[in-house]
This record gives sequence, structure tokens and C-alpha cells, in this order.
Amino acid sequence: MRTPRMALALLALWLGAGRADAQSPLRVLVTNDDGIAAPGIDALVNALSANNDLLVMVVAPDVNQSGTGDQVTNQPGATITSTVGQTASGVPGTAIGGFPADAVLWGVRTALPPLPDLVVSGINTGQNIGEAVRLSGTVGAATWAARLGIPAFAASTQFSISDYGEAASFVARLVEKFRTNKKFRKKMREKDTGRGLVLNLNIPDCPSGGRGMRLVTVGRSVEFTGYTLLADDGTLRTWEPVQSVTNLNAVDCASTDTDVRTDVEAFLAGFATVTPLTDEGQASSRALKQFGFVTKIY
Repeated sequence: MRTPRMALALLALWLGAGRADAQSPLRVLVTNDDGIAAPGIDALVNALSANNDLLVMVVAPDVNQSGTGDQVTNQPGATITSTVGQTASGVPGTAIGGFPADAVLWGVRTALPPLPDLVVSGINTGQNIGEAVRLSGTVGAATWAARLGIPAFAASTQFSISDYGEAASFVARLVEKFRTNKKFRKKMREKDTGRGLVLNLNIPDCPSGGRGMRLVTVGRSVEFTGYTLLADDGTLRTWEPVQSVTNLNAVDCASTDTDVRTDVEAFLAGFATVTPLTDEGQASSRALKQFGFVTKIY
């Protein structure tokens, strides 16, 4: 277990670390939206901390902030708080009284010069696919990192999952690939703006992590199929929208469907998913063609 003294030593290493390359430590800021004491972030931090070539710092909300998207505390007179916190297994960090985006912004702008080389948000309890991508605090924190020019991973698991070990191990392997592969690091930045990209990762609750991983775009779980006429008085007509709603928890680990094009389709068919997002949380069609190698790491 890391003590506060060890945390200070790690900060000193962080401040002295140079630009990331295969030979130097990678500075990784870890956050989430479930709160610093959640089991997912604890599994992730411990998996990353096992790599001596990473400098891992934890800055996360003090309580659960799920579903807050990319909200920030910016109203006139509004404040956030920071205090010494720790993960469930006692890894020290900073607990922020604010949104997940506040944790990233405070960490980058106040606590951690120089900039992190990578931000990892998660591991979230609950898949962030389809419409949930826009609402997710996990993804929202990652997109704020990308807006600051920092590449980011957002990692989530299915709601029913109880063991985060496989997901944490995969994210740790992906972070190591990012550390050691210059081409990967280059792909995680937009050429024209210098902003970062986000890899949105979702792992189902299936044996051995599911049927593999698919590189897909963002889908939808709600489709509007028409409108039903409810009343007509000759002047005013009243219509009710007709919706087709997909149950995002109905994952079929035994599915044989391979014709999957979106995160919703793939996840429900038992695949883990990876989707490259821009700093505004939109699927990046350019980047979609460049990250096929991630599925092999899984």
C-alpha cells in the first residue's frame, strides 16, 4: 500500500519526468465518475501501479457522479473542494468535491505540472454505449482531457459485472502499448488541432471477457419509427411518438452474430467494443480506420 510519503515521492518523480517515450516513465492521471472509493478505479489503479514504467496519480470525485457528462463547475461563485482521499484498497489520491470533469481540469491545471501523457477514466460500473456516451461522466472526463490536448481512455464494464480484474488487465496492457509505441501515441492526437482523441472501451460480463473486441462506431438504443394519431377534433390533431427501445443489458454471450457495426450491436452480441471519439464525444470516422490493433491487444 502506498503511504502519503510515497505519494509525495511519486509526485516528485512526476515533476522530474521528461516527455514520454519507450524509455521514460509515462505520466498517467486516473479518474472516474463512480467516486474515488469505487471498486472499478481501485482495480484499475492497482493494475497500472504494477508497471514500474508508469507514474500513476489519482484525482477523482469524492462521491458518485455518474450521468453528469462533461459538466463542469463554472457558475459565478461556485466552488469545488479537494481533500486527501484513497481508493478502496488504500492507494492515495485526491478526492474532488465536483464533477468528473472538474477532477480532470483541477488535476491538469492545478496539481500536476507538467501535463499528464495520458488520462484514463474508469473503470466504470455500467456500459457507456449508444446514447449513454453523451451522458457518461466517465466519457465526459476523458473528453475534457482531450480538449486539453491529452489523449484519454474511457473504460467501462457491464452493470452486472463483479470482477474488474480482466478489464483492468486489458486497460493496463493498452496503456503499456501506448507507452512503448510512438505510432500509437501519434494516432491519439488530431493533426490539425493538436487535441487528443478518446478511446471508449466497453467490456461485457461474459466468460473470458466475451467474444473478442470489435472496432465500431456509436450506435443508438432508441429509434423513432413513426407517430400514432390519438385524437382529431377536425382542427387539432394529437400524435404519440412510437419508439423502438433496445435493452442495453440484454447481452447474449452465446450469440453467433458477427454482422455488428455499432457499439450497441456489438456489445449486445457479446463483444467488447472500442470506439475512437473526438474531444467533443463524437465518433471519429477518420480514426475508426486506425485503431484495429487495439482489438488484438484485448
